[in-house]
Amino acid sequence: MTENAPQPERAVYRLLPSRRDIRTVRFDDSLTQLKRWEFHGPPQRRPDHFGAEWLGEPGWPKAEFPSTYPDAPVFSRRLVELLGDELATAGTLLPLTVTEGGAVADEDYRVYVVDTVVDCVDTARSSRPGPTGEMKRTVFRPEALPTRLPAFRVPQFPVGVYWNGWAADRLSGLLGDHLEARLVWSNAPGSRPHPFVWGV
Repeated sequence: MTENAPQPERAVYRLLPSRRDIRTVRFDDSLTQLKRWEFHGPPQRRPDHFGAEWLGEPGWPKAEFPSTYPDAPVFSRRLVELLGDELATAGTLLPLTVTEGGAVADEDYRVYVVDTVVDCVDTARSSRPGPTGEMKRTVFRPEALPTRLPAFRVPQFPVGVYWNGWAADRLSGLLGDHLEARLVWSNAPGSRPHPFVWGV
């Protein structure tokens, strides 16, 4: 590629369930264990199983992408069957037991633990990381993005999962308005990142 050749368009998103009347999940202490592993690595151990409970009105439909937690995306069985091979290129799908009223309600969902950490943030142009590494404004180096992967994490904010544009588009096509895709960064002229990427 020559110096003046146009750069391919890149975009990075944070994904979460929409604010519609759908049921989402709240994790138990297994999420704390995950965060310790994400922050510190060994000797901290990554969970091999997760627990959560359903939130929302019993009459609402259960979301197929029901996690609002930035480091613990959750997928329904249908999504795993459709996307499992692609998701496996960047992480591991682990079992999740979801309860309701203290009883087991679902065991078909999977937590997607993103193992791949990539040093691709332009730290000079990004905001200073907060106590957990969260950056209000994140700028990526396009040439360093792992664009073949669906998702990745970064050293500065290890408890956040970033999604490449093609993966966000694929999930949006499957879930429609049950999924919210918040733009974190794009090299497309005129693009505007979401003002509160990591809020709920």
